[in-house]
Amino acid sequence: MANIVTTTKLSENVNEVVFAFHLQYVDTGDESAQLKVDVSTLEPNSNGDACTGVKILECTWVISTMTVQVLADADTDVIMLHLTENQSGYVDFRSVGGLPNTKTLGTNPTGNIKFTTTGLGAAGDSYQIVMRLKKKYS
Repeated sequence: MANIVTTTKLSENVNEVVFAFHLQYVDTGDESAQLKVDVSTLEPNSNGDACTGVKILECTWVISTMTVQVLADADTDVIMLHLTENQSGYVDFRSVGGLPNTKTLGTNPTGNIKFTTTGLGAAGDSYQIVMRLKKKYS
């Protein structure tokens, strides 16, 4: 039986989208650059322009026994957040306009967000992460 992994879009409008991510260990190993936010699937703006990237505005997390890297997808993925084991927290980047646009990070960026975990492998290992993202259009 595989790990229990869910990605839930909680809300979306032309400016922002909120996602909840959950993983519970069952018997599969770590995630490795696992796609979590595919910007091509987000709603276009009122002009019909496709979303090309996102900026992390807020993040809330609860991590049990592992670490999670939140990555901007590129030829070599760029670490945007490193959430450490046995931690819970909240960070608000709104006062600085959010973290940089995922479409501007690294070489040949896709604008997508991926997760990589390390240390996953025992009953009770899990994460719950909620991110509010600002949508960017080119």
